[in-house]
Amino acid sequence: SMIEAGFLEGDPVVIERANTASHGEIIVALINKQEATLKTLLKEPGRIGLEAANPHYETRYFSTDAVEVQGKLAGLIRNY
Repeated sequence: SMIEAGFLEGDPVVIERANTASHGEIIVALINKQEATLKTLLKEPGRIGLEAANPHYETRYFSTDAVEVQGKLAGLIRNY
């Protein structure tokens, strides 16, 4: 879901542990304490958007209390 951000399927990512992030950062988000995902954080009044970097996926919106930041993207590892 993040292919247009330069991630290919199977690429390992390096995540820096964090519990806060800024609008526009790529984060690991925990949704409703059940689903973890890597998406771009969109902070909007009264809600949080999680945006994929792929036009085939719609931006998902949640109440602010439904999304927990688990970490922020620190790097990408690509093996050739």
